[in-house]
Amino acid sequence: MPAWLIFALSAGAVAVAGTKLATAGDTIGEGTGLGGLWVGALLIAAVTSLPELATDLAAVLQHHPGLAVGDLFGSCMANMMILAVADLLTRESRMLSRVAVNQVLVGTLGISLTIIAVIGVMVGGDYSFMGLGWPTAAIAVAYVAGMRLIHHNREGPPFQSPSEVSKARVPKEKMQSAVIVFGVATIAILVAAPYLASSSSALADQLGISQGFAGMLLLALTTSLPEAAVSYGSIRSGAYALCVGNLLGSNCFNMAAMIPLDLAHGGESLLASVEPSLALGGLFACLLTALAMLDVLNKSERHFWVVELGPVVMLFVYVAGLVLTYQAGSL
Repeated sequence: MPAWLIFALSAGAVAVAGTKLATAGDTIGEGTGLGGLWVGALLIAAVTSLPELATDLAAVLQHHPGLAVGDLFGSCMANMMILAVADLLTRESRMLSRVAVNQVLVGTLGISLTIIAVIGVMVGGDYSFMGLGWPTAAIAVAYVAGMRLIHHNREGPPFQSPSEVSKARVPKEKMQSAVIVFGVATIAILVAAPYLASSSSALADQLGISQGFAGMLLLALTTSLPEAAVSYGSIRSGAYALCVGNLLGSNCFNMAAMIPLDLAHGGESLLASVEPSLALGGLFACLLTALAMLDVLNKSERHFWVVELGPVVMLFVYVAGLVLTYQAGSL
């Protein structure tokens, strides 16, 4: 089968299974009784980022580290593009201005983790700790510390036991169905991921683009569809905190995914082994997240023309980031 057909079929499988996975994870998360920030930033973010993790692990095992790191940076950029579109769709109520300012904690953590990863790409280094390059070891420590901080600043009532909340808020039959769908979708993603990774690498060679840029564009847009599905459902139900927390939390989880990928890579640090131009993609991911944080902190209800200026700027920066990263990889 030609590479483009394998890519189309495997991407479709990952997209559909990822969307089902996200929906089931949302139902399971509803039974936890946690605030939207914590559920979005940790549980749902981990669920919607599973396609990235599975696909990138397959890419690393197939000796395409640039494809994996490019996908993670590109997914962070794509998540912020989704957030900009979601904010435009809620123009009358300005979604980003209506979520709690503690969402900035999640965004700041994502920026910090991404900067560590960018430094790892730029300077590499031979120092390692327990099989991890020093950048990924630093990411591991910062991720745990950051999630602990977010936990202490979550909104909503204190924790309830999952069994109590499940009985009160989610019917038993619905929970069982969600668990089954979750399991089946996970298996489907794990089966399709190696084909998605190998076909993306083949397409990169055929199109004459770098492995990293193929990850940033082809893989990132495909594996970010679950985040888009959760965001659409969240804004329809008015759960803005879940939508924003999921997208910002996915960026954090994407960087934490560097840890198992580095372990699977073995030998040289994963980040040190990829093309330097990918650092530009990471920097644009940070810039886009910072722009989103500005909109969260901006509580003004003023509008410019027929659209809000902030999301439009984010969309422009996203496209500019792809173009400049492509040009940098072609030098």
